[in-house]
Amino acid sequence: MATMTRYELGRRLAALVPVAHERAVKGAELAATGKVHRLVGSIWLVNGSGDDYIVDVAAGTCDCPDGRAPHDNAGVKMCKHMCAVMLSEGRGRDGTE
Repeated sequence: MATMTRYELGRRLAALVPVAHERAVKGAELAATGKVHRLVGSIWLVNGSGDDYIVDVAAGTCDCPDGRAPHDNAGVKMCKHMCAVMLSEGRGRDGTE
């Protein structure tokens, strides 16, 4: 993953904040500290606090406990690991950059 400027990270974080609030902030910390790694295609490994989690962006899933519970009215699962991957990919929840 290429290093992001503070401006770029802030721009990406701002796109996620209305969706996940504190999860976006924690996800930004994970992304900024190099704890997000693409495995293959839409599958990513995120080194969480103590455990590693698998995020599938295409499926919208994360295998962490928080990622199993819906966080918005549409039932989208936005844990901090999903936010970290979206920040690393440079896209918002709707798939736009």
